[in-house]
Amino acid sequence: MSHFVALNPKQHQSLRVLPNKVAETGANDQHVPVVLSEFNQLIVQYPIVFTRNLATDQFVCSAMLGFEKGENLFWETDHWDGLYIPAQIERQPFYIGQSEEKADEEEQHLVCLDTDSDVLSETEGEPLFDEKGQPTELMSDKQEVLALLLEGEPQTRNFIKALTSLDLLKPISLEITLADNSTRNVNGLYTIDEDKLSKLCGETVAMLHEKGFLAPAYTLLASHAHVYSLIERKNARVSQKNTQQAD
Repeated sequence: MSHFVALNPKQHQSLRVLPNKVAETGANDQHVPVVLSEFNQLIVQYPIVFTRNLATDQFVCSAMLGFEKGENLFWETDHWDGLYIPAQIERQPFYIGQSEEKADEEEQHLVCLDTDSDVLSETEGEPLFDEKGQPTELMSDKQEVLALLLEGEPQTRNFIKALTSLDLLKPISLEITLADNSTRNVNGLYTIDEDKLSKLCGETVAMLHEKGFLAPAYTLLASHAHVYSLIERKNARVSQKNTQQAD
């Protein structure tokens, strides 16, 4: 269960973050939502796809972490085996909230934290604030991740809106055959229709480029090559499991 409160330097002076627990919050995530400003980091290792939010039925940009529900092939017992941890995981245990007060008719955002998170401790880990109540380097890093998400989420929504308005999204299904000859069928994924994208008129292409959407579209398509490395991770996991069962 979660309990969200606004971050307060005085009230939370003694709180600490357990860095080794942060990545573990995504240990059972098959997909994790991502934003456009992460694409250049994600392209190194992750397939980027579109999924649907079951609650809203809206498309979401997601990094694919596994082939089955609850499977994260980047989580290895006690650490994240990857060069980059997606921001939605790295931000833990912090969130962006909205203040009920408004200034100049603009929403005021607050840094909130989940006080029930296993990532927090009062006895070990890295502090959020120093003796003077100033953010530590860890807290500053978390604030940067939150800012990336705050700025990136509306841009990503607009990216998806532009693609859907041009009818550029299409469903994909994966049938994976593993080294032990077992198969996995993965459904519920969407991607960009590359044929339709390549046939857009010059004016539409220019519009996508001007909005900063063209490069991410091709980055997303290129990222699908990482499905093969994800299969390798899955094969390694299956082989390890079979070996353990044989012993």
